[in-house]
Amino acid sequence: MFIKKIITAALLALSFNISAAINDIPASKKLLIDNLLAQTGQSAVAVGRQYSELFTQQMTLILKQSKPDINPKAFDIVEEEIIAIMDEEFLINDAFKTMMYPIYSKHFTEGELRKMIEINNTEFGKKIIRVMPLISKEGMIAGQEFGKKLGPKIQKRIAERFKEEGIK
Repeated sequence: MFIKKIITAALLALSFNISAAINDIPASKKLLIDNLLAQTGQSAVAVGRQYSELFTQQMTLILKQSKPDINPKAFDIVEEEIIAIMDEEFLINDAFKTMMYPIYSKHFTEGELRKMIEINNTEFGKKIIRVMPLISKEGMIAGQEFGKKLGPKIQKRIAERFKEEGIK
Protein backbone atom coordinates (compact mmCIF):
# COMPACT_ATOMS: atom_id res chain seq x y z
CA MET A 1 0.00 0.00 0.00
CA PHE A 2 2.85 2.37 0.89
CA ILE A 3 4.57 1.67 -2.46
CA LYS A 4 1.33 2.41 -4.30
CA LYS A 5 1.14 5.82 -2.57
CA ILE A 6 4.75 6.59 -3.50
CA ILE A 7 4.16 5.65 -7.13
CA THR A 8 0.98 7.73 -7.24
CA ALA A 9 2.79 10.73 -5.74
CA ALA A 10 5.69 10.36 -8.19
CA LEU A 11 3.34 10.15 -11.18
CA LEU A 12 1.42 13.18 -9.94
CA ALA A 13 4.65 15.17 -9.51
CA LEU A 14 5.82 14.10 -12.96
CA SER A 15 2.54 15.19 -14.54
CA PHE A 16 2.89 18.62 -12.92
CA ASN A 17 6.45 18.91 -14.27
CA ILE A 18 5.32 18.03 -17.80
CA SER A 19 2.39 20.43 -17.57
CA ALA A 20 4.63 23.20 -16.27
CA ALA A 21 7.18 22.57 -19.01
CA ILE A 22 4.51 22.84 -21.69
CA ASN A 23 3.06 26.01 -20.20
CA ASP A 24 6.54 27.60 -20.24
CA ILE A 25 6.83 27.17 -24.02
CA PRO A 26 5.65 30.25 -25.92
CA ALA A 27 2.65 29.82 -28.22
CA SER A 28 4.76 31.00 -31.17
CA LYS A 29 7.23 28.18 -30.57
CA LYS A 30 4.42 25.63 -30.25
CA LEU A 31 3.09 26.74 -33.64
CA LEU A 32 6.52 26.28 -35.20
CA ILE A 33 6.79 22.81 -33.66
CA ASP A 34 3.31 21.96 -34.99
CA ASN A 35 4.36 23.11 -38.46
CA LEU A 36 7.57 21.09 -38.36
CA LEU A 37 5.79 17.96 -37.13
CA ALA A 38 3.21 18.29 -39.91
CA GLN A 39 5.94 18.75 -42.54
CA THR A 40 7.72 15.60 -41.42
CA GLY A 41 4.57 13.49 -41.25
CA GLN A 42 4.54 13.50 -37.48
CA SER A 43 1.26 15.25 -36.87
CA ALA A 44 -0.94 13.97 -34.06
CA VAL A 45 -3.21 12.37 -36.67
CA ALA A 46 -0.36 10.57 -38.44
CA VAL A 47 1.32 9.37 -35.26
CA GLY A 48 -2.03 8.36 -33.78
CA ARG A 49 -2.65 6.20 -36.85
CA GLN A 50 0.81 4.65 -36.56
CA TYR A 51 0.23 3.85 -32.87
CA SER A 52 -3.22 2.46 -33.69
CA GLU A 53 -1.79 0.13 -36.32
CA LEU A 54 1.03 -0.97 -34.04
CA PHE A 55 -1.21 -1.64 -31.04
CA THR A 56 -3.80 -3.38 -33.22
CA GLN A 57 -1.15 -5.67 -34.73
CA GLN A 58 0.26 -6.50 -31.30
CA MET A 59 -3.12 -7.11 -29.67
CA THR A 60 -4.31 -9.19 -32.63
CA LEU A 61 -1.18 -11.33 -32.49
CA ILE A 62 -1.55 -11.84 -28.74
CA LEU A 63 -5.21 -12.77 -29.12
CA LYS A 64 -4.51 -15.20 -31.96
CA GLN A 65 -1.76 -16.89 -29.95
CA SER A 66 -3.62 -17.05 -26.65
CA LYS A 67 -7.08 -17.85 -28.04
CA PRO A 68 -6.81 -19.38 -31.54
CA ASP A 69 -10.55 -20.11 -31.62
CA ILE A 70 -11.64 -16.57 -30.65
CA ASN A 71 -14.62 -15.07 -32.44
CA PRO A 72 -13.30 -13.03 -35.43
CA LYS A 73 -15.52 -10.15 -34.28
CA ALA A 74 -13.03 -9.71 -31.42
CA PHE A 75 -10.44 -8.39 -33.87
CA ASP A 76 -12.86 -5.74 -35.14
CA ILE A 77 -13.59 -4.70 -31.57
CA VAL A 78 -9.87 -4.49 -30.75
CA GLU A 79 -9.21 -2.28 -33.78
CA GLU A 80 -12.25 -0.04 -33.14
CA GLU A 81 -11.38 0.50 -29.48
CA ILE A 82 -7.70 1.13 -30.12
CA ILE A 83 -8.55 3.70 -32.81
CA ALA A 84 -11.04 5.35 -30.46
CA ILE A 85 -8.51 5.55 -27.62
CA MET A 86 -5.75 6.88 -29.88
CA ASP A 87 -8.11 9.52 -31.27
CA GLU A 88 -9.11 10.51 -27.73
CA GLU A 89 -5.52 10.75 -26.55
CA PHE A 90 -3.82 12.21 -29.62
CA LEU A 91 -6.53 14.47 -31.00
CA ILE A 92 -8.75 15.42 -28.08
CA ASN A 93 -6.33 15.27 -25.12
CA ASP A 94 -3.28 16.48 -27.12
CA ALA A 95 -1.08 13.71 -25.70
CA PHE A 96 1.24 13.87 -28.69
CA LYS A 97 1.83 17.59 -28.33
CA THR A 98 2.30 17.13 -24.59
CA MET A 99 5.09 14.66 -25.36
CA MET A 100 6.69 16.49 -28.27
CA TYR A 101 6.64 20.19 -27.33
CA PRO A 102 9.13 19.88 -24.46
CA ILE A 103 11.44 17.66 -26.51
CA TYR A 104 11.61 19.99 -29.51
CA SER A 105 11.70 23.06 -27.29
CA LYS A 106 14.67 21.65 -25.37
CA HIS A 107 16.72 21.04 -28.51
CA PHE A 108 15.75 23.90 -30.84
CA THR A 109 15.30 27.64 -30.59
CA GLU A 110 12.49 29.37 -32.48
CA GLY A 111 15.06 30.57 -35.03
CA GLU A 112 16.31 27.03 -35.59
CA LEU A 113 12.76 25.73 -35.97
CA ARG A 114 12.08 28.44 -38.59
CA LYS A 115 15.24 27.43 -40.50
CA MET A 116 14.23 23.77 -40.43
CA ILE A 117 10.78 24.62 -41.74
CA GLU A 118 12.34 26.77 -44.46
CA ILE A 119 14.69 23.96 -45.50
CA ASN A 120 11.83 21.47 -45.49
CA ASN A 121 9.99 23.67 -48.00
CA THR A 122 12.84 23.28 -50.53
CA GLU A 123 13.22 20.33 -52.90
CA PHE A 124 16.24 19.18 -50.90
CA GLY A 125 14.28 19.39 -47.66
CA LYS A 126 11.42 17.43 -49.17
CA LYS A 127 13.90 14.74 -50.23
CA ILE A 128 15.33 14.60 -46.70
CA ILE A 129 11.83 14.14 -45.30
CA ARG A 130 11.08 11.43 -47.87
CA VAL A 131 14.39 9.54 -47.61
CA MET A 132 15.38 9.74 -43.92
CA PRO A 133 12.69 7.32 -42.71
CA LEU A 134 13.88 4.81 -45.33
CA ILE A 135 17.48 5.24 -44.22
CA SER A 136 16.46 4.78 -40.58
CA LYS A 137 14.49 1.65 -41.44
CA GLU A 138 17.33 0.19 -43.50
CA GLY A 139 19.75 1.03 -40.69
CA MET A 140 17.56 -0.78 -38.16
CA ILE A 141 17.35 -3.84 -40.42
CA ALA A 142 21.13 -3.81 -40.91
CA GLY A 143 21.60 -3.49 -37.15
CA GLN A 144 19.23 -6.41 -36.49
CA GLU A 145 21.10 -8.57 -39.02
CA PHE A 146 24.41 -7.60 -37.43
CA GLY A 147 22.99 -8.48 -34.00
CA LYS A 148 21.88 -11.89 -35.28
CA LYS A 149 25.39 -12.55 -36.57
CA LEU A 150 26.91 -11.54 -33.24
CA GLY A 151 24.45 -13.56 -31.14
CA PRO A 152 26.22 -16.93 -31.50
CA LYS A 153 29.64 -15.35 -30.92
CA ILE A 154 28.39 -13.61 -27.77
CA GLN A 155 26.72 -16.79 -26.50
CA LYS A 156 29.88 -18.83 -27.13
CA ARG A 157 32.15 -16.37 -25.37
CA ILE A 158 29.85 -16.01 -22.37
CA ALA A 159 29.49 -19.80 -22.12
CA GLU A 160 33.30 -20.13 -22.16
CA ARG A 161 33.67 -17.52 -19.42
CA PHE A 162 30.97 -19.17 -17.32
CA LYS A 163 32.82 -22.48 -17.71
CA GLU A 164 36.13 -20.84 -16.69
CA GLU A 165 34.49 -19.28 -13.63
CA GLY A 166 32.63 -22.43 -12.67
CA ILE A 167 29.24 -20.87 -13.27
CA LYS A 168 26.56 -23.30 -14.36
